[in-house]
Amino acid sequence: MAVNIREIKQRIKSVKNTHQITKAMEMVSSAKFKKYNKFVLDSRPYSENLENILAHIAAGVENEHHPLFDGKKEVKKIGIIAIASDRGLCGSYNHSITKELEKFIKENPDKEVSVISVGRKVRDFCKKKDYDMKAEYIQIVPEIMFTKAKEISENIVDFFYEDIFDEVYLLYTKFYSVVNYQVKLNKILPIEKVETKENISYIFEPSEEAILDTLLPKYLNINLYQSLLESTASEHASRMRAMKSASDNAEDMTGKLTLSFNRARQANITQEISEIVSGVEALK
Repeated sequence: MAVNIREIKQRIKSVKNTHQITKAMEMVSSAKFKKYNKFVLDSRPYSENLENILAHIAAGVENEHHPLFDGKKEVKKIGIIAIASDRGLCGSYNHSITKELEKFIKENPDKEVSVISVGRKVRDFCKKKDYDMKAEYIQIVPEIMFTKAKEISENIVDFFYEDIFDEVYLLYTKFYSVVNYQVKLNKILPIEKVETKENISYIFEPSEEAILDTLLPKYLNINLYQSLLESTASEHASRMRAMKSASDNAEDMTGKLTLSFNRARQANITQEISEIVSGVEALK
């Protein structure tokens, strides 16, 4: 019985140490989530307004005026930008991305699908599955996030012009709230025209092509930047919930182990008293 008490005591100590770790990680994720949540909310109006500007300009031009609108006659090579995290312990966040990526590749067996991975988890998944990767990006901190988004957008435009990709898709998680994010798969090249209800004629200066040459890469850059923010906010929200659940489970387990410890100790004391009483009776 004494050995059992010692084992329970060691387990209680171990669970308490785990609880301290998960609680600390929950607090760190909570602080990071608040920061990225603010980034997401602050940048959304700019992203949405840029999309509205593109919709109005696109309404005034014909498809054939720019190759990023036209697309290719035949689609054989597809690029997909998959955004996940560098670290784990964030619930089903990474799995939801890799699962959707695998599904997309299986649904296009007749196409040559290549991946641009963002985050260690999706990179490691692609290496394990032996998927073709054109580029990989890891450790994208807030200070370089916009620059990296610009670099990725420029790369995919170059790949598109060089016929390395005929289409490009973006796989990320759209952030809605602490308890709600959704995996999104959007085609970003060729750029689909957004319908507008307004029927307005525009005069372009210096020319339609010059304006689109400037606007379309910027639109892709902002689109990717916003997606990185949305994905990172979703990641930290998911990790915060996962660590809170782990902390709650550790507290419950500590309570149950403490109850078992008290019962075992009480049983040990009762047994010792019984042995003493038996010994006294034997001496009579």
